[in-house]
Amino acid sequence: MGKEVVFESSGAAVHNHRRHHQQQTNGYHRAASHQSLNKKKKHCQPRVAKKPRSVSNGTSRTMRHDAILFSNLKPKEFAQEVVGKTNKNDLENPFYIVDIDDVLYKIDLWRKSVPRAKPFYAVKCNDNPIVLEVLAGLGLGFDCASLAEIEAVMSLGVDPSRIIYAHPQKHVSYLHRAHELGVDLMTFDCAEELYKIKAHHPCARLVLRLKVDNKKALFAMGDKFGCSEVEAINLLQLAKDLDLSVVGICFHVGSTNQDPGAFTGALAAARRTFDAGRDLGFDLRLLDIGGGYPGEKGLEHVFLKTADIINAGLDKHFPESYGVSIISEPGTFFVASAFTIYTKIIGKRLKESYDDSKPKERMYYINESVYKSFIVSLFDDESVQPEPLQDNEEPLHPSIVWGITCDGVDKIKAVCKLPELAVGEWLYFESMGAYTITINSPFNGFPMADVHYRASKIVEDHLRRKKLILSILDTA
Repeated sequence: MGKEVVFESSGAAVHNHRRHHQQQTNGYHRAASHQSLNKKKKHCQPRVAKKPRSVSNGTSRTMRHDAILFSNLKPKEFAQEVVGKTNKNDLENPFYIVDIDDVLYKIDLWRKSVPRAKPFYAVKCNDNPIVLEVLAGLGLGFDCASLAEIEAVMSLGVDPSRIIYAHPQKHVSYLHRAHELGVDLMTFDCAEELYKIKAHHPCARLVLRLKVDNKKALFAMGDKFGCSEVEAINLLQLAKDLDLSVVGICFHVGSTNQDPGAFTGALAAARRTFDAGRDLGFDLRLLDIGGGYPGEKGLEHVFLKTADIINAGLDKHFPESYGVSIISEPGTFFVASAFTIYTKIIGKRLKESYDDSKPKERMYYINESVYKSFIVSLFDDESVQPEPLQDNEEPLHPSIVWGITCDGVDKIKAVCKLPELAVGEWLYFESMGAYTITINSPFNGFPMADVHYRASKIVEDHLRRKKLILSILDTA
């Protein structure tokens, strides 16, 4: 995979912080705009020497840099201070607080729990530039699905050897640009893609994607991507006939996977395909076990069970003696629990009822939407749990939380219980880091949420020693 600089794990510091955390009280300060690091030299010979394009990802296009805040306070305390120091009617935007401690904790947990699988973070999950800088600085690889994602991580100094272009269907122009940038590791799952790669990026190192039929993944992948084991043999033969280099096998069990056991069958299928590929003469040395790992608060036990199943499957099907490097594509795992969103109640009404024996539901309208951070509510709102920002011991009432747009389907939480709340008060939602800020739309003209950051003093000091996210840590 090429030479790379890997920063030491910060796990010891994070675990120490979690055991001995002392509340910091120095408030928050404004931070300067985030600046990208310089690019490193290209991994392989480019076709045409071109000046790298400027990079803008989904977050940086609309983030208000002058509004970024940083604090050592805990997330909820930080949010209460942000809201409390602002006139009740002046703070209009929802805002995230990103817990950098949590990101570092997850990196350490991954490395301890699945030590053989190097993480290649799935950028599509959350392309926040500060999170990307932290992950890049701590030595992670990156799973990129588009040219914008590739250029975003390369603008942080990430070497092409730390990128897998993990989209089985790629634009021709993107293949040309990937060639120029030296990004040569990429996936495929059909004959048409092989012909395209042969014509436009013939030096690519290819990873064949297998299909996984997993009915227990909320967002299954098998209908859209991946090939059967039988088709895999045909594709390997075609790749050999086209004189293309196939270096590995990959699979993805599906996003929001509910069945850790799905990895068992996928690893067995991958081993059979490895053996077939090696019999055809390919030097297969890379196994990519994809994503699908839970990262929300309260689900660490599910991840650890998943890790045990993966480790057992790797020991059985891919022992060290088999000579395979292993990577994975976690996204949700690293960022979901680190992001909490804080939303303002901008409207309220009682739902009309013709049954006086039942309590009337409170309907709250907040300054967020299923067209912005809450797309998950369109599929399943079980994980979406609103909580009042300010402590409230009042009785709970049946409630509905609606989004801010004029669309009737913009319902964030259909059934919940909340205390009596007033317009101008705030609700927060935890575990909002996955597939939220990257799926914001401008529907109805409402702005996306601001993003603020917090870290404990011990983690802040660790980041300063590594010279990471100094633009956020330093006072403007």
